[in-house]
Amino acid sequence: MSETPSPSDAGRRSERVMLEIPIRVICFGGSGGDFSEDSRTIFVNHDGGLIRLKHKVAPEDVVRIINLENMREADFRVAGAALSEAGKVSGWGVECLDKDRSLWGIDFPEPLTTGDARASALLECEGCGKKVLRVLTFTEVGMLDTAGRLDQLCDYCGQLSPWAYADVKRRPQQTPPVEEVEPVPRAEKWDHKTERRAHKRVALKLPVFVQWAQGKSQVGKTEDVSKGGIAVCLGMMLALGDRVSVVCAYSGESEQLTQKAEVRRRVNLYAGQKWLYGLRYVRA
Repeated sequence: MSETPSPSDAGRRSERVMLEIPIRVICFGGSGGDFSEDSRTIFVNHDGGLIRLKHKVAPEDVVRIINLENMREADFRVAGAALSEAGKVSGWGVECLDKDRSLWGIDFPEPLTTGDARASALLECEGCGKKVLRVLTFTEVGMLDTAGRLDQLCDYCGQLSPWAYADVKRRPQQTPPVEEVEPVPRAEKWDHKTERRAHKRVALKLPVFVQWAQGKSQVGKTEDVSKGGIAVCLGMMLALGDRVSVVCAYSGESEQLTQKAEVRRRVNLYAGQKWLYGLRYVRA
């Protein structure tokens, strides 16, 4: 298999996770004036994330972000545009100005390299509720998939506790919203009859090999996984309806199970340098 590496995520100091956290974004004296907007995150990591906004901002603007799930808040610098839809910027990368403050309530590991034959998953301790993006072996992933739980020591409560996949869609506390919470990014829609999601998705990052019929291929990491398909960021441009060959989890060995998948969703990230794809498994 020929492999084209994924575009570098240079500068990121921790692994990221695709997670919908309800937030309130407040800006005073920014490029677009004063505003307060309820929205959601798209990706988060230790130092910041990618958030969706309707109001106008610009790089170097400072905004206050309140996590409506745990009511923690911090100031963030707008790093740059990161999501575009219909020719308009609708998502921005933000970086926390207080490096010692953890707004998301999650422990993050250092980024895994593309060639790292390990996985990472967002898990929750069933004893104390602590959430950790934990690095796992493929054996541990298999145990999670089979039993639904993984017994590990929790550094927070100090107990040997069962851990399970955390919910990827978080809910705000009962606070009066400024305005209706912004939905998740609108992907380019599948042009046939769209099925409802039939399988629960989990925040599991597995090595994945994706090969297109045009001869292009790329190794990356899944953003989430379900029994029906995967979400993955890739540097190659695919069209809705394109069919690809997928190896997940990919170890580089010559004999691995290959599945056919179809592009059902596509979101333009980082000015067209990457695309977030929803791939649905199909019969060959």
